[in-house]
Amino acid sequence: MSWLLPSALAIAGVACVALIAAHFIARDRPVAEPLPTARFVPDRRIHARTTSIALSDLLLLALRIAAVAAIGLGIAGPIIAGARGRVARIVLADRSRSVLSLDEVRDSARTAGAADIVIVFDSSARTLTGSAIDSAGKAGAIGSLSAAIAAAHGVAGSLASRADSIEIALVSPASVEEIDAATPAIRALWPGRIRVLRVRAETISAPQAGVELPRDSEDPVVAGLSLLPREIGTSVRVVRGRLSAADSVWGRENAHVLVHWPASDSAADWPKRTSIDAIGGVASASGAIVARLPRLWAVTGRAVARWADGEPAAVERSFGAGCIRDVAVIVDPASDVTLHAPFRDFSRALLAPCGGVQAFAPADSATLLALAGTGPLAPTRAFRGSADESSRFTPWLLVLGAALLLVELAVRRSSKVAA
Repeated sequence: MSWLLPSALAIAGVACVALIAAHFIARDRPVAEPLPTARFVPDRRIHARTTSIALSDLLLLALRIAAVAAIGLGIAGPIIAGARGRVARIVLADRSRSVLSLDEVRDSARTAGAADIVIVFDSSARTLTGSAIDSAGKAGAIGSLSAAIAAAHGVAGSLASRADSIEIALVSPASVEEIDAATPAIRALWPGRIRVLRVRAETISAPQAGVELPRDSEDPVVAGLSLLPREIGTSVRVVRGRLSAADSVWGRENAHVLVHWPASDSAADWPKRTSIDAIGGVASASGAIVARLPRLWAVTGRAVARWADGEPAAVERSFGAGCIRDVAVIVDPASDVTLHAPFRDFSRALLAPCGGVQAFAPADSATLLALAGTGPLAPTRAFRGSADESSRFTPWLLVLGAALLLVELAVRRSSKVAA
């Protein structure tokens, strides 16, 4: 058993002790004795009382203590676990692009034991019911262990009244790309160890055709991109003009990346920004350019590059079995910014495989040890006492306390009448 507000028990205990102490102090009228004559008795009422230390009015004392105890218990909010010693289990099943086989994830999730809650995750987490994991498909997004652990923390409160402890079973390759800067801090919020069930990670395919650039030696962007290694681990086609039917067919092929990087405002039909201006820089996951660059379009999709004020400058969209990237960065043909290293660093993320640079290698042993943690399982009392949790016994205990107070009032009045 646990309590939502344990301090209420202490307050109720102090009140009960005070009641008992008060009942030890009894004030009685002096005993009447016969006198031989009334000549020496003053003609006025007798107000004298005697004080004695003795426990009195036991029935009233019992009623008052019972009422205070009932109200104190009700305010404290008793929580009784449905099964003492029971361990609840939350299974976190990885369905991100890092997973080699989702069937292996399902099998490992079953071997983890009966799950009270199943959460599947990639870049976000979703709670499933029953055996719905069997119907969960593999996603092409990057996995996020931060999102998975945060989701487990969010649902743990619903298990608090059904078990004494909670176990997380993480079924994942735990690859490098699934661990971000927030993961250690979010992991530290979970007050127990995590069982990590490793599954095989996806493998990075061998380099394919590399980068296919337009044949225009006068184009500054083409000149800058030509300085990059031609083999980058995926098939990339850069289009500087309008997309043709042949480009669309090519971009739908498996793992092909079609980069639409217009050389001028007439090479794209994207919606124009409400206010066309210029900004001093743009950044991607691999680097940044500091230069005065015009902003003509408002592009939508998964951002792969952003302007200095956070607005997307390049986005990615699924395109058949591949993807297409819209790059709204126009470079002045007279500028030499594309010939310097920052431009090449910035461009690497734009030419990366669909979904971003792949890092399927497993995390190092120290990171995995920190992820699993040591010590006991998370106690359910760590998830109790939240503002939205209540005890089902509280209303009944408060009603009982009120009823005892009414009985005490009736007994007290009847005692006065009898006196």
